[in-house]
Amino acid sequence: MTVKAARRTMSPRRSAARTAAVAALSAAALLGGGLTAQAAAPARTTGAAVELAPAAGVLATRCYYRVNASGGLLVRSGPGTQYRVVDSYPNGATILASASTTNGFRNVGTNRWVAAAYTVRITSYPCE
Repeated sequence: MTVKAARRTMSPRRSAARTAAVAALSAAALLGGGLTAQAAAPARTTGAAVELAPAAGVLATRCYYRVNASGGLLVRSGPGTQYRVVDSYPNGATILASASTTNGFRNVGTNRWVAAAYTVRITSYPCE
């Protein structure tokens, strides 16, 4: 199958995912790696489409968010302030997180949660 034929048969959702992946990786290159390792996870190629690898064990819809916390955003091991801090994101970082919240926290990976109040949805990228 030629690339032209593959583009004709690509679903709108797959096309949007490919566009988002290319845009995210291009932005990372232009901004000197502004995306997190999770958002810039290895991509897999299926025909002419490129898809970002999903975080392990997460089936929920995931969207891109910008961290909006002047001192950075703590990553906790569970959805609440009683869970231990396992990492942090700097202010302005782009992260891939669940669209839904649990106790005011978004899931950003296995045993990784951030306070939703300090995330701002980036609407120029479609949710996955």
